[in-house]
Amino acid sequence: MQQLYLTGIHAASLADQLFNSLNVRPSGYRLVPFTIGGSIRGEAMRLLLPPAAAMDNDTPCRIRLRETDWTIIPRALEEIAAPNLRNAVNAHMPILLGWLDAQMLTCTAFREAVVSLLTSPRPVIVACSDDAEEILRALTPADRQLWFPVPDSAQGRAALLEELVAEASMRL
Repeated sequence: MQQLYLTGIHAASLADQLFNSLNVRPSGYRLVPFTIGGSIRGEAMRLLLPPAAAMDNDTPCRIRLRETDWTIIPRALEEIAAPNLRNAVNAHMPILLGWLDAQMLTCTAFREAVVSLLTSPRPVIVACSDDAEEILRALTPADRQLWFPVPDSAQGRAALLEELVAEASMRL
């Protein structure tokens, strides 16, 4: 199945709008910011299905060091995200990978779980940073990928959302 990839800083919010427009509940995950002292200090992974026993949801997985400098928490990606993503394919639901960047894909177990989803029969919508695009393109055959850069302008995003609703309706 050809999977949808959205790139750019607005990719995650457009992916959420797409699922809302289609009135479809996905499995997979979203990244949600957490704050300390009123400032964003990182992001936690919110699994969209209940996590496997003995695992917590909303586990911090990315820490903001400076405004544009983030680091990952490999154990969170390897021990919590990866096994739960592998289980998402069994949910018989479309899958949302709410944000991927190149650094996240350096975690072997997490990357392997992502590949297992991208090669599964389930439709997957991926929101990713520009630095993850080259890595993601190399993980699966080109004919299984459909890429959309998400515009910065609100008008451009609205037009793309219309196009994506039609495209995703055929997959979901």
